[in-house]
Amino acid sequence: MRADDVDLPLAPLPSGRHGLPREEVVRSQRIRLLRAAVEVAGAEGYAGMTVSAVIARASVSRKTFYELYADREDCFVAAYDFVIERGLRQLGAALTDDAPWSARMRDGLEWALAALAAHPCEARVAFVEVYAAGPRALERRDRFAGQLALLVAEGAAAAPAGVTVPSSTPRAVVGALSELIGMRIRHGLVERLPDLLPDLLYCALAPFLGPVGAIEAAAGGLRSLAAGGRGG
Repeated sequence: MRADDVDLPLAPLPSGRHGLPREEVVRSQRIRLLRAAVEVAGAEGYAGMTVSAVIARASVSRKTFYELYADREDCFVAAYDFVIERGLRQLGAALTDDAPWSARMRDGLEWALAALAAHPCEARVAFVEVYAAGPRALERRDRFAGQLALLVAEGAAAAPAGVTVPSSTPRAVVGALSELIGMRIRHGLVERLPDLLPDLLYCALAPFLGPVGAIEAAAGGLRSLAAGGRGG
């Protein structure tokens, strides 16, 4: 089942004899529970993401819930995985493979901030509630950070000649960006995430290009964005 499936409608399955294959019924129930988990955790926090709240939102029975997930932690981890898988898939589509690294970072951050601002429940699940959901969720979060660090690590090739960037730098950059994003979400300012683009872009570029190089690259990229916006 693909992460894109969580965009399917939440309409209940037909009652009674409907003739749907068993696999279609299970698939629909799973999608509904995942979406409900994201919506409840995003609105009420992981502490408020009870099994009762999830099945009520999903219009799925408690028996069905426990046929699919061991407990609420298991359901949250599955929902987190779907949110992240979908995000990484769409992030990859937003990047231009042959663009300079600094431009790829700018495009990726611009897309991510806009997407998070437009999906506040997913944003809270991915950057806030994952820390409350136990060790399995944190293991998934670390794996996600490692995937993002691969994109950041491409900056080593853009560093000035003779400069060696420590191998831990990409993970440190991802950690810093995640904290700045998470702090704004925790403060209820998710709609203002796109305003962070200049700060986050500088944080991402400076360890590789140096302060001056980061300012120049960021300023050039942001000027291009502004010019494009005026032209539209």
